[in-house]
Amino acid sequence: MVKKLQQYESMQKESKQEVKDPVSTDIHFQQRYLSHWLIRLKRHFNHSANAVYQMPWYLMLGDEGSGKTTLLKESCKLTSLYDVEETADTPKLHVNCQLGEQAVIIDINGLLVSQPNDSDSDKPKLYSRLWQSLLQWLVSERNRQPLNGIILTIDIHKFVSSNKSQREQYIATLHQRLVDIENTLQCKLPLYVVFTKIDLFYGFEAIYQSLNKEQRDSVLGVTFTLDSNAKEWATELSTFWKSWIQKINAAMPDMMLNSVDSNQRSSLFTFSRQMNGIKDYALNLLESLLFNIEQEQISLRGLYFTSSIQKGQMDDLFVKSAAAQYNLSKQPYPTWQVSQTLPYFTKDLFSSVVFAEPNIAGENAQFKDKSKRKLITFSACSALLTVGLIGIWQYYYLENYRAGEKVLLQAKAFMDIQISDEKDYYGNLQLPLLNPLSEAMFAYGNYHDRNHIFADSGLYQGYSIGPYVEQTYLRLLQQRYLPAVMDGLFVELNQAPKESEQKLGILRIIRMIEDESGRNKPLVLQYMQDRWSNKFKGQREMQEQLYGHLDYAMQHVEWRKARENGDKIAQTAFMPYQDPIKAAQAELSKLSVYQRAYQNLRIKARDVLPNDLNLKTQIGASFDTVFVETNSKLLNVPKFLTHSGLMNYYIKQNDHLIELTSMDSWVLNLTQNVEYSDADRDEIKRQITEQYLSDYTSTWHGAISNISIQQFDDIPTAISALENIISGEQPFKKALQILQENTQPINPASERISQKSLLKTGY
Repeated sequence: MVKKLQQYESMQKESKQEVKDPVSTDIHFQQRYLSHWLIRLKRHFNHSANAVYQMPWYLMLGDEGSGKTTLLKESCKLTSLYDVEETADTPKLHVNCQLGEQAVIIDINGLLVSQPNDSDSDKPKLYSRLWQSLLQWLVSERNRQPLNGIILTIDIHKFVSSNKSQREQYIATLHQRLVDIENTLQCKLPLYVVFTKIDLFYGFEAIYQSLNKEQRDSVLGVTFTLDSNAKEWATELSTFWKSWIQKINAAMPDMMLNSVDSNQRSSLFTFSRQMNGIKDYALNLLESLLFNIEQEQISLRGLYFTSSIQKGQMDDLFVKSAAAQYNLSKQPYPTWQVSQTLPYFTKDLFSSVVFAEPNIAGENAQFKDKSKRKLITFSACSALLTVGLIGIWQYYYLENYRAGEKVLLQAKAFMDIQISDEKDYYGNLQLPLLNPLSEAMFAYGNYHDRNHIFADSGLYQGYSIGPYVEQTYLRLLQQRYLPAVMDGLFVELNQAPKESEQKLGILRIIRMIEDESGRNKPLVLQYMQDRWSNKFKGQREMQEQLYGHLDYAMQHVEWRKARENGDKIAQTAFMPYQDPIKAAQAELSKLSVYQRAYQNLRIKARDVLPNDLNLKTQIGASFDTVFVETNSKLLNVPKFLTHSGLMNYYIKQNDHLIELTSMDSWVLNLTQNVEYSDADRDEIKRQITEQYLSDYTSTWHGAISNISIQQFDDIPTAISALENIISGEQPFKKALQILQENTQPINPASERISQKSLLKTGY
């Protein structure tokens, strides 16, 4: 339905346009034909991207009756890829595109050349607009090279038989068509001029009737020197004409005796005189055709004579001219009885001359300008890119050259370093050894992060030098730097209280340094950074150097893996720490990992949560009047064991508890890795939650049990206590409210906590 509506709208639009422009129907008809023919041509060449350039294209140009269509039929094997059925309702088609074995021929109706203008017609300038539409179509479909040549056919007998004004009008018309082609196509085109119907000159049959097939198929004419000017081709034309007439005259005696009848002998002289006489007509015609036409646009390539068919009609131009001059009656000539018409000088004209040089034609000027601009743009961009690439290449070359010099300088500095015998507990004494190697290794940047092929435009040398320097650097980190750091940590470990959280924290760092399987790089770096900050205050550069070496070591040194692989040097470096680590693990394992994690949680809660909840302070000043405590310390309830501590701290520490427990299990060598299953995680949560609930209930039981009502010594004291109880302070009510707030079961709705969150924490 939509397509039908679109077609209807299109038809309406065309109808309106036809009313405004009656010629548009003929133009659209011609355009549709050309479009359909072009589709067939592309299909013929299997829809090749350059289908329109697979063969050269030639335009047949000539007036009506000039013999161009007959010439094509007799000289080429042509195929019409698309035919239009012309009816009474369809406009007449004035273009015929045909595909030959060597080229595409566009044969146009002579009306498009003569373009008669009938002012009384309902279609003024019809042929002119059809002609311009054809030229525009050529430019649009073959924008690079619209045509490969022009074949201009001229009925030479009709031309020389016409009067002067007719000849001038005819020449002007052809000249204008060539100018149209020059202005529209804007490309260099060879022009082949073909004089047809020479058989109409008296004596033709006598001269050429004895030719064999090979001679009839040969070319009669002259091909001018390529790009010759008017003077040059005129000279070549005169030379050809003189030679042609001489050959005819030289052959006459033999033909008179052997080849012709007695009544044909005079016709031999007549034909020779006629051909010699039309030379000036031909020269004037060619000069007038090319007048004011740039040689770079349309270049005269040759002049040829043909006779496609013979009708047996003859005429002696000189006798006819004399009779007209002296008002004599026309002399009748015998007709040439033609039993079989044969083509003369046509077969080889196209195959051996015209189609043999398709590359003479030039490219469209606009296309060349556009291509030139593209080439200039591309060349400029290429030049800039080349300069840029050379600059980049030079830059990276110098960068790598300087980096190589830096490596050599640092290597020399490393070789000159005297190793210190002083005991090192912070790694700072190893900096003179490590810094040159680090500088040398990173002189080319971190080669681990660089692409082996494309880095520094292919000039990167870090992969050639970096691994060798890194190997030495890692050895020093493993043999000297990390042991120095470990020595300092063991000093702190031995000074820490037994079975304390402080001792466990130090052991964590030690284990993460020596065993990469459970290493927490940020934790190690933060701990050591604080340690160096306390030791080397105000020495920022040294702290940064120590931090940088440790950072690289934590990322690349695999101490445990080296020991397991039988690396004797790694095993020797670790030997002094093996027993102390086991001893610390045995000492710290006396307390279960769950209890230790819970204790660590309580210790951290003191730093995070506010001050403890004091019942005496919360009840108010009337506390001493009404209550008495057995142990004042029990009145202080840690914030960790209050409703606020439960909701704002404990529940949120769920994942941290599991990580801490799994980490400590690995630190104490209770497990071989820090990855726990879901069942293990549930067990950790259960164990810690039970301890938390036990502490929570016992703390509040102890706090409440610690409070009792005073024994009043006299009535005034009892009355004063009663007044406080029922007055604004209401100590009993406050005590019960505090107890209720911290011991009442959680209501998820009131506390804005989802059931999923509570289940997740195992509360």
